[in-house]
Amino acid sequence: MDKDKTVIIKKIAVAVITLLLIAYIVSVIIKANFTQVETQTANIMTVSDSVSVRGYFIRDEKLLTNDDNGYVSYRMEDGGRIAKNEVVADVYSDGSTAANEKITEKLESQITSLKQLEDNAKEDVVASPDDIDKNIVTYLSGINYNVCNGNLSEADKNVENVLYSINERQVVTGKTKKFDDKINELQDRIDKLKKNDSNKKSSQIKSSVSGYFVSSADGYEGIYGTKDLKKIMPGDLSEKKIKKKTVADNVIGKTIEGVYWYIACEVSAEDALRLKTSGYLSVNIPTVNSGDISVDVYSVNQESKTSDAVVILRGDYMSPEMSRVRSEDISIVIHTYEGIYVSKNAVHEKQVEVMVEDENGKEKTETRTVQGVYVLIGNELQFKLIIAEYVGDDFVISKKTPEDEDIVTDEYGVLKAYDDVVVEGANLYDGRIVD
Repeated sequence: MDKDKTVIIKKIAVAVITLLLIAYIVSVIIKANFTQVETQTANIMTVSDSVSVRGYFIRDEKLLTNDDNGYVSYRMEDGGRIAKNEVVADVYSDGSTAANEKITEKLESQITSLKQLEDNAKEDVVASPDDIDKNIVTYLSGINYNVCNGNLSEADKNVENVLYSINERQVVTGKTKKFDDKINELQDRIDKLKKNDSNKKSSQIKSSVSGYFVSSADGYEGIYGTKDLKKIMPGDLSEKKIKKKTVADNVIGKTIEGVYWYIACEVSAEDALRLKTSGYLSVNIPTVNSGDISVDVYSVNQESKTSDAVVILRGDYMSPEMSRVRSEDISIVIHTYEGIYVSKNAVHEKQVEVMVEDENGKEKTETRTVQGVYVLIGNELQFKLIIAEYVGDDFVISKKTPEDEDIVTDEYGVLKAYDDVVVEGANLYDGRIVD
């Protein structure tokens, strides 16, 4: 074989090998594109259909004033329920007298608890040591939780409960039956405190109405009240219309009249219709750490059915934070859905033929368009239906337990929680084996 032929054969061999490599690479790419799938576990998720708005809180409020220029000692916390003519605060000539009064109240409370324990011991009305220990752990956790959240008065109550439980354990375990020495000691301290403050006079501040107590004023009291609720229109909640007033120096708080509070919020005509026709509603207020709060629609104020509106919501939940909130961005929750989360990338439409009965009872074939996903079971794809309960921008919430299963769902099955749903892949079909 001459030299030229050898060169030609080598070139042909190189070309064949190159073609084979190219063919192999192409086959790998094709196989990767058409046989590989990416799956995602179908998890249970809760989503809310809500409207985000700026809410203005409206209440009937009566200011409380201190006209004696003394030291004010409050008897209750913000958000506490108060009756008409009930004392909300005491006014002392100086701060030390107020402090001594608070100490005296605590000492008297301790004496009452010790006497109650003695009575319980006589009547054998006592808990087991294990139950008491559990209570102590609970109260200690309460102290930590309330201190971290700034609820110092609640933390103080937990401290008192811990002391009571420790004394109760002393009784239950037989280490003591009587607290005479401790009671006498506490009473001596009370007598000394009262003797030192016997010549210092005090006055009282009472609420003229029943409702909820708040130890501060924000300057927006009286701008809108319950008499204005059905008159507030779009534009009436702007900063130009709602101007803060100066709070007088002698104002020490206020009483929120009645049981209900109201939220005024400006919404579109579409959202106004949705809120008006919804049965159960709730609001989420970021500064009020209580989850969703139940409300109802009190009024929808608008010029026409197609114009923007002011929706008035009414609620009765109260807490220290709730008593102080005035204007805030809130979410009005129209409905909450719990179901199986499915990415829209995984949803496919499919036409299926089913046998149904007509109005005369005769069977006929009917074509239906259904939505579903491909689920990987072992190494086989199976098409399962989804029953959409809520459709978001890029996801669908499918019912966990479809109630209206028909012949289509009987044939194909319905997506279940924790199925492996195909979210990416090509050449998908029912019964396909995935390598």
